[in-house]
Amino acid sequence: MTGRRVVIGVGNEFRHDDGFGPEVIAELRGRHDDRLAGVELCVSDGEPSRMLDAWSGAELAVVVDVAVGTGRREGWSELTLPEAAGPQHVTSGHGIGLGATVALGRVLDRLPERLVALVAHGQEFSFGFGLSDGVAAAVRPVADRVCALVATP
Repeated sequence: MTGRRVVIGVGNEFRHDDGFGPEVIAELRGRHDDRLAGVELCVSDGEPSRMLDAWSGAELAVVVDVAVGTGRREGWSELTLPEAAGPQHVTSGHGIGLGATVALGRVLDRLPERLVALVAHGQEFSFGFGLSDGVAAAVRPVADRVCALVATP
């Protein structure tokens, strides 16, 4: 893959499971993996204009976030966007969810060529540090999936 690639970890590390996105970015930054060469790794609070700025012009953008109220207790899901970006698919803990940001990006013609969301299923969003066991267990497999995605043409 020769185009611009960006991985955006969305979340707030001070709200337990909402820190999932930043934790995956920290995991990726600690790796010495050739597949990450040239990949932009950034953390975002999920604010739509900052998300659009981060992924605009990218060949591939991978968004790592945690979902609220999915009914699932653990694990993670992969969504190819914008097709799966309806609010019923991506319910974020942020003021405006990923689905609404994708819709805005579509209207403004500011979507990357390919957009993938890797979403953990969180349960604990009160103030404090540390991920719940189920979300913590998803960090390494999601980081592995990011490496595979950014290496795939």
